[in-house]
Formats: sequence, structure tokens, C-alpha cells
Amino acid sequence: MEFDRARNEEQRKIRVEQIKKAAIQLFDIKQFHDITLAEIANETSFTRGNLYKYISSKEDIYLLVTLDEIVDWIKDLEKTISKEFTREIDDFSKKWANVMYRHQRFLKLISLLYTIIEKNVSLENLIDFKKKFALASLNLFKVLRTAFPTWDDKAIEKFIRLQMQYAIGSFSSTSLTPIQKEAIKRSEIPYKLVDFVDDFSEFVTYTVKYLNN
Repeated sequence: MEFDRARNEEQRKIRVEQIKKAAIQLFDIKQFHDITLAEIANETSFTRGNLYKYISSKEDIYLLVTLDEIVDWIKDLEKTISKEFTREIDDFSKKWANVMYRHQRFLKLISLLYTIIEKNVSLENLIDFKKKFALASLNLFKVLRTAFPTWDDKAIEKFIRLQMQYAIGSFSSTSLTPIQKEAIKRSEIPYKLVDFVDDFSEFVTYTVKYLNN
């Protein structure tokens, strides 16, 4: 694809989508720290200089991708936790955990969001992200009110915070890279790989029961 500079806002959006698509392709096969702007540019056939017309850093790109992943995750929850939901806690927990596991790219990005991505983007872009994140979260509140009508905003906020923190930790420890698995094997340390869905759904159950008291 030969680079052609965007001449209006619609064309600019198309260019940004092309950049995000290239960044996603790399993120799905490589570690974040190994990805460079030069590689992203190569995936789009843009030059690195062309990229800077639309973004200012690698983290700026992945901030946009993270927002898309958050929106997709919430949409999946909206479909899964519908008005016909039984509200049985174990059923809710398993469904919630399965939805989370379906969005592994989201889990990987969210684990980098506060420690790396947000710390290396422009203030303007971060403000825009925060605003859009807040708007998307309104639908997440609606999902949880559907499942647990007696919960107030404080309970919902606490559930979201606790489950997200646990999901990041559980996913990181259950989704090992080949080098991590090889290190465990060679160190001869007893290690039992925990299933993410089982582990996370158990935590969600505990959290819901706590908030219901």
C-alpha cells in the first residue's frame, strides 16, 4: 500500500485504523517491548515519518487499541448478561470469566495500561482516552445492574476494580510464554498450571457474595 497523506478527517480515521490493525497483528505474535514503530510502519507500508503525522509514540497506538478492546469486551458482556439472566451467582461468575477469557488481547493490554502505556502518551491523548473509557463504563454499570439490581454505584465500582485487578494477575500467571514454561521445566520446581476460567470464576463468586452481604 503506497502512502497517501490524509486530506480530511475521514481519510485520517482510515489511516489511523490501518495503523491500529498493523499494531494488533504484531501484538498478537510478539511481546509489547519487542514491537517497534518501524515494524508497525512496515506492516502498513508507511514510513516511520508518515506514522508521526498521526501518532506520536507506540504507546499512543496501543492506547487506541486498548479502548477498542474495552468496548468489545463490554459489548460481549451485554450480550451474555442479558435481561433474561438467571442471577444465579455461580452461573454469573462462570459467564463473566468466560467472557473475560475470550478477550485475551484486552487482558494483555490492560495489564500494560497503567504501568507502561499511559505513562508514555501525550496528556491530550490520555484525557481523550479517559473520557471515552468513562463513557464505555456506563454500559458496564448497566450490565451489573441487570445482574444485581440491589447493588449501588459504590458496590459496582468495587466489583469492577477488584475483578479487574484479579483478572490481570490471574491471566499473567496462567498464560505463560514458552520461555517461562521451559524455565519451570528446567528448574524442576513443582508447578501446577491453574485454569484461568476456573480460578477467575471462583474469585468472582467470592466477590459477589461479599458485596451481597
